[in-house]
Amino acid sequence: MVIAQLNEGEAPPRVVLEIVRRMEAGQVILLPTDTVYGLHALARNAAAVDRIRRIKRLEDNRPFVNLYNSAVGLGEFVRLPEGSARRRILDSWPGSITWVLPAAEGVPEHIKGEDDTVGVRIPDNQLIRSICAAMNDLIVSTSANRHGNPAASTRYELDPGILEEVDGAVFQVEPLAGHPSEVIRWTPAGPEILRSRDGSSANAQVTKILIVCTGNTCRSPMAEAILRERLKESGGDQFVVRGAGTVASEGHPAEIGAIQAMSERGVELQGHRSRPLTTELMDWADVVLVMTTDHLAELHERFPDYTQKAFLFSAYPEMDLEGIYGIDDPYGFDSDTYRTVAEEIATEADRIVAHLLAGRSGSGDIKGE
Repeated sequence: MVIAQLNEGEAPPRVVLEIVRRMEAGQVILLPTDTVYGLHALARNAAAVDRIRRIKRLEDNRPFVNLYNSAVGLGEFVRLPEGSARRRILDSWPGSITWVLPAAEGVPEHIKGEDDTVGVRIPDNQLIRSICAAMNDLIVSTSANRHGNPAASTRYELDPGILEEVDGAVFQVEPLAGHPSEVIRWTPAGPEILRSRDGSSANAQVTKILIVCTGNTCRSPMAEAILRERLKESGGDQFVVRGAGTVASEGHPAEIGAIQAMSERGVELQGHRSRPLTTELMDWADVVLVMTTDHLAELHERFPDYTQKAFLFSAYPEMDLEGIYGIDDPYGFDSDTYRTVAEEIATEADRIVAHLLAGRSGSGDIKGE
């Protein structure tokens, strides 16, 4: 049964209340999301969740993504980390990033993973957020397709068999984004990407690294050169490393102190030319490593859509930055200062390379839209 056909951004109260009524009665509803069309049900209704598994022809019990309307009240379902890690998670919402977090006490077992976690996200979709707000509860969400078949971004791509088995459907006039949500597990050691934006498992997805400082003439050129050299020595030929500056102008050479410090290490910086940080570069990078927490705060403000890929160079991949500032700017100081900064960068680069090359394969353990 078609409940409604809506334009993007619409959430008529009558439609919201009808969907709430149906979900509270245990029905499975097909809805457009900010990613793909999905099957949805009240998360605490185990029978409805099991029915979604049958509709999708799933044989395993991996958990689904759970959607909610806002960060307020989310602590009833998951335990959010503290400090900068919490801010990073909250800054990624509303949007197409699912965070796998420790489950709060009392969360139903059937929505938890084997490691006592729950995958949650706040979608950039007014209809779904309105439904969650009206129920003050989680709804499960998974792509509306049979297992192994592609997800649908228009109503015409939906499997007719799926439509026959759901209890109601809402269609959106405009096509949906067409990609699944990115799934990231939070751990005390840092985020672990379980599924990238293209739907693939993603421990091995980081290959394009962007290093950012202020002017792109001191720290980031040294870090770019050292990290590239370390990766090459370790067999990391698949990586591409670039640099940029938050206030950089185009085409300036590296500072003489940086050139000399690198020359003493057998690394050439004579050909370096500065580059300003742009949206295009942020989009290009798989991970962005910044020199200080000030840079991190600036990136969060200027590029809110990319906060999940920005990390402190001296802490990556950890998200808890309590008591950490980063690597100070040597600009205007003597050659010894540049040498000290270069040594600090080299130490951190060794740690980063070890992390990047460790566990280059992995698989997701959550199903969702």
